[in-house]
Amino acid sequence: MTERTAGRRGISRRGVVTGALALLAFPVVPAWAEGIRNRVSMFRRTFPVQPDVADAEVLVKIVLRGREPVPDLIALDLPLLAENGDSIPLTFDIHCSFEGDDWPKTVHVFVLGNPFPEVARYHYGPWNGSALTEMRFRMRQTSDVVLVAEMADGRAAIARQNVEVLLGACGG
Repeated sequence: MTERTAGRRGISRRGVVTGALALLAFPVVPAWAEGIRNRVSMFRRTFPVQPDVADAEVLVKIVLRGREPVPDLIALDLPLLAENGDSIPLTFDIHCSFEGDDWPKTVHVFVLGNPFPEVARYHYGPWNGSALTEMRFRMRQTSDVVLVAEMADGRAAIARQNVEVLLGACGG
């Protein structure tokens, strides 16, 4: 056995030093990532995005893709008046059997008066058995909340309700 092959079989000093340095640097990674997150957050606050209801309506039309919405497919439970826009409860259910192609593939939740109108997107499969969903979201101002359900068989459904917000969130 030569000296070269004997050195490769064991643990080298270089490997031990590299491993020790990696363990020492491990606590630094979360602090570094938090610094980047804070800089990005400051960038978003420096350049606020103003809501545009017309652009939000275009997003809803893009999701519908020209399909005629099926009536009464979405059951929507949403308050008409919200004292605070920081946490608005929403419960929805899609009336379908979850058999064959009768299940929702995707449900989009839009708040048309928010700077970023799509506040949630839920994906379902036939294994879910139910599309009953509860969530909370933020609203910047009084506006419409629009749900669009894309079904597995190609149909689409839409539900819309106006919510009056007394104290807005999202920097509004």
